[in-house]
Amino acid sequence: MAAHSVSEQLPKSGWFNQWWLSLAYHHKWAESLLYMMFFSGVLLWDRIGVIWQVERWLLLAHMLAGATLFTIIVGAFWGAHRRLIVKSNKPFLRQTGTAIEWLLIACSVSGFYLFFYGNTGNTIGVVLQNVHFYSSWLLAPLVFRHAMRWSVLNLSKLFKS
Repeated sequence: MAAHSVSEQLPKSGWFNQWWLSLAYHHKWAESLLYMMFFSGVLLWDRIGVIWQVERWLLLAHMLAGATLFTIIVGAFWGAHRRLIVKSNKPFLRQTGTAIEWLLIACSVSGFYLFFYGNTGNTIGVVLQNVHFYSSWLLAPLVFRHAMRWSVLNLSKLFKS
């Protein structure tokens, strides 16, 4: 009985590998979540002046979405999509993909620091808050430009007849 079930196992190119390979091209959830995180982060900016009763819930949602959904969805997409950085024969996509990768690392690491420690007012807290803030301002437009033809923000698709 055990030998029979072993022979029925999926080959190396089984369903998980097929799903993982296809995930590299399914970016809508990852891209949408990135823009949602950027927008919620902009609303947390002091210059916007959102009232505290709204800002505290927005901060909580931003933190929880970043620590859970963003990590899982964007992390899985990045892991599946990463091989395209190396294999692509399009220099622009390789260069912007590499820049996005580094910005994602900077934004994620600083975000996790802020999640666990916050900005306590010391030098490292202020520096990491600024890294998180400014890397997101570079990341969002770079992701849009990197995936312009396929972007969820590409409104020209809606107006084509």
